[in-house]
Amino acid sequence: MNEELKKIFGESINVDGKSVPTAHLKYKGEELTFVVWTITAETPVLSADDEPLYSVFSVDVDVYSISNYLNVITEIKRIMKANGWLWVGDSAEMYEEETELYHKTISFEKERNL
Repeated sequence: MNEELKKIFGESINVDGKSVPTAHLKYKGEELTFVVWTITAETPVLSADDEPLYSVFSVDVDVYSISNYLNVITEIKRIMKANGWLWVGDSAEMYEEETELYHKTISFEKERNL
């Protein structure tokens, strides 16, 4: 799934004609709006003969911005849905005191055949 997510997010996504940088685990750039994605879990969901057959991958996509990030969130949900991921919820709005950035986490899941 890591490779799939790298392909989905690349180094940036296009939101309203602007490039928003993306990163896996940690963003090291200087833009004030960016996206960080993290695989949070893989859980077996269907087994037969004591062997897992299917699992569910969970991923959190964190959006950080100095201003309104609603269009970024909308685009992420569109991209993930187009790639077969299920949106399972959003966190509460957060404000990071040390960076002075707004922050919201969007969670997705996808089943895979083992």
